[in-house]
Amino acid sequence: MPEVIEAYGDVKIMRDEESTLPLYIVLSPKFSKNETSVVERPKALISNYREIIKELESFRTSEEKEAFLIEYVKKQLKEKGISSDNMDRIVTVIIDDVFLGYGRIGPLMRDEHLEEIMVNGVGIPAFVVHRKYGMCMTNIQYDSQDTLYELINWLSNYSGRKIDYGTPLLDAHMPDGSRANVAVSPAAPNGPSVTIRKFKKVPFNIIDLIKLKTLSVDLAAFLWLCVEGMGIQPCNILVAGGSGSGKTTMLNALAMFVPHNERIVTVEDTLELNFEFLENWVAMEANPSVLGKTRINSEALVENTLRMRPDRVIVGEVRGGEAYTLLVAMDIGLDGSMCTIHANTARDSTLRLMDEPMNIPIRMIPLIDVVLVMNRHFSRSTGVIRRVTEVAEIAGIEKDVVQLGDIYKWKSKEDDVARTEYPILLKERISERCSMSKKQLNAELFLREKVLEYMVKKNIGDTGRVIEMMHRYITNPKAVLSKINPKLVRYLKR
Repeated sequence: MPEVIEAYGDVKIMRDEESTLPLYIVLSPKFSKNETSVVERPKALISNYREIIKELESFRTSEEKEAFLIEYVKKQLKEKGISSDNMDRIVTVIIDDVFLGYGRIGPLMRDEHLEEIMVNGVGIPAFVVHRKYGMCMTNIQYDSQDTLYELINWLSNYSGRKIDYGTPLLDAHMPDGSRANVAVSPAAPNGPSVTIRKFKKVPFNIIDLIKLKTLSVDLAAFLWLCVEGMGIQPCNILVAGGSGSGKTTMLNALAMFVPHNERIVTVEDTLELNFEFLENWVAMEANPSVLGKTRINSEALVENTLRMRPDRVIVGEVRGGEAYTLLVAMDIGLDGSMCTIHANTARDSTLRLMDEPMNIPIRMIPLIDVVLVMNRHFSRSTGVIRRVTEVAEIAGIEKDVVQLGDIYKWKSKEDDVARTEYPILLKERISERCSMSKKQLNAELFLREKVLEYMVKKNIGDTGRVIEMMHRYITNPKAVLSKINPKLVRYLKR
């Protein structure tokens, strides 16, 4: 008999001796005959579909759109005299089928515990990556090509990107911001596949990552100083790691350190970054390949950002010519710019930058101040964990070799991201840039560490409150420190 190891909402996670993977079971409600007639023909309820779609464009966030749709569908059901004990589930099914295009994977899309959804073809159970249990097999599957192509065609139409025999690959973002990748024949000879990287509605902030042990408090304080730059000259940061290691999550958290008086422009192949907490943010998306029109690549968009008067540019991932353009931006004064790269170590990151197709001259590599490396691990006891496994500073070039210094390393036995014995040369540069003594800089790092520790201790986890407290510290450190511990105020004078 399968053993239930966790249950929430309409979901049960089970272990079965006959399966190598945990089973992710979505419980279907028992609809009455009248309820079934509604959920099987949801479009019959919607008489003004185009008007509603147009009205949805006026809402900025997916939460606002969904709240509007829930109210609208409930009103339609009430006007037609339809009532039910399963009203919330009926409303959800209608919204998923008619407006959001999710269809049968709607329950998966709504589960915040999931990171990815994988549909490998017809008659095959969908798989999911659960934040706690890793890869799981679900009880949801597509029974025919027609039902699976309903999802694929909806994604194609929603994104305005063609997918057919001539263009068998599609990258698209979904209404909630999730990223979908689709492959059809001839690229996928065994049948269509859909892979969805789920968008987290509320991105992890730095306090969340500290609690998850992704990084330590003192490293978080150091990164805060690097990103904010004392309002004078922030550091350029490269976030490296493998697929699913948490690079984008880390980039989102680091962006929360950016001062609110700056203009930020982001460039991505498919929108994943969520910087709604920044007031002056412009998101740009590469490779739209809108039916028949000119393709726009990342390199062209990064070059265009230089004409948009940004204070810093953030690129979701560098993999081609955009890397050189981004480093040029760093060189002309867009300090505090950041990007991610697929690489497993800091050394690999620099080698990838210099190799084809990025071709960065070695003399430009020191424009990057810090390389932060993320990795993903899994164990039966802890589930999936993500850790900062290495933080290295780029100290310069010697005999045509990039000089790297590991300043933080992850100790797997202790599960701790710890400071190494390597002296942080970057402190000298930050001190010089900000006209501070090294003693003053160390005092500043100490105080920021105490601010972060206080938020962890007091369980201040709401992103709005976390950002507010960090920015209040920047504008009025004495007031914040007096609240935390009045004895800390004396360190401001050091």
